[in-house]
Amino acid sequence: MKKPDADNSLRRIQEEIRAEAQVARTRAAHNPRAAAAPRAIGEVAPARTAVSIDELARFQFIEFIEHAYSVLLGRSPDSAGLTGQIRLLESGRSKIEILGNLRFSGEGRAVGVRVPWLLPRYLLAKAMRIPLIGYAIEWLVCLGGLPRLLRHQRAADAYHAARDHVMREDLAVLGVQMQPLREEVARLDREGAELGVQMQALGERFAPLHAEIGKAFQEARELRHLVLSMNHWLASLRQNLAALETAESEHLRKADAVHADVAVRLLESDPQRPARLRHWAAGFAADLPPAAEVLDIGAGLDWLQSMSSRGLAVTAINQNTEIGQRIRDAGITVAVAEPAVVLARIADHSLDAVTILDLASILRGLPAVILLDILRRIVRPAGQVLFGMGAESATIADRLEGRARAQVDGELIERALQASGFVRIRRVVAADDSYCLIASQPN
Repeated sequence: MKKPDADNSLRRIQEEIRAEAQVARTRAAHNPRAAAAPRAIGEVAPARTAVSIDELARFQFIEFIEHAYSVLLGRSPDSAGLTGQIRLLESGRSKIEILGNLRFSGEGRAVGVRVPWLLPRYLLAKAMRIPLIGYAIEWLVCLGGLPRLLRHQRAADAYHAARDHVMREDLAVLGVQMQPLREEVARLDREGAELGVQMQALGERFAPLHAEIGKAFQEARELRHLVLSMNHWLASLRQNLAALETAESEHLRKADAVHADVAVRLLESDPQRPARLRHWAAGFAADLPPAAEVLDIGAGLDWLQSMSSRGLAVTAINQNTEIGQRIRDAGITVAVAEPAVVLARIADHSLDAVTILDLASILRGLPAVILLDILRRIVRPAGQVLFGMGAESATIADRLEGRARAQVDGELIERALQASGFVRIRRVVAADDSYCLIASQPN
């Protein structure tokens, strides 16, 4: 063969190798079998009715088995089938025998893909497995195919030589591409050496700082001991404060119990009080809707029960813990707290009415202007407020503690209600000439 012809053949083989590599990369990037929905095992759905042996046998190993299953059985191999066929390949069985096993199985016959010349070659492959006779048959077949095997061997040598040439060319290209990387690595090595020198210089500069850090650490340990001592002192102080608060709470509880008992005795000694409260409650409830939501601030249990008996939904605020407990025991919801704190948390226009029988005690902690502004905010349109002008339990407690009784001017309160925007302000006078003020929120 002439040299130009040899060069052309080598070039053609190189082009085929590169084409196969490109196909392999494309198949790895997008595997059509992975993209397609897998067929159920045993499902007969072949894409083709005939196929050649060469087309089936051109793949290798697992890809050969998967392709054979797909074409001959119309499905992907199950785990047991794939494992069994791989074992046959590893034991040296021919591809013809594996193709025949699949094609002439019960499932393969049902699918019926035609493979020309597969049956005689399959029978010959099976015959080679017969003891003694099979060995002779295989020896004769190999002897007869020896020229073809030699041609295949020469072609394989040329193919592998071409692949070796292509790999050498690729390695040369990679060597050229690696040169900038080698230079970059050398540069990084130089910079690393320079950084090492700088790090050594920094280490020498940080030696005094390290000594200072050690000194600071020692001082921190001493400070820690001081902090622990301070914590012990604070813990002792908290215990003493807790004891004082407990004593204060116990004192307040006893004071509330005494004030509540004195107030109840004084109010019960007033023979006109039951009739007065009934009269005020009747006048107050007459203009409210059924089951109206009413909040009382500072009144006693008798006033709350009088309103509850008229179908009003009553809740209460009281600063005296003893009175609050008695109200709670009677089944009425009560908050034992400062009125200003509770009122600040009530939602806008959420109540139908508010009653304050002991107005003098409320005004002592909450100025009238602020109180009326809060009432305008929390009372619904057309709702009512009631102010009593008599002495209730909170005022009695003030007198027991030596505080002067605050005087409430009814005329002044009426003017304040008008200035705050309340309407229909009226006096409800009881038989003993005591009265309460009732005012309405505008619609």
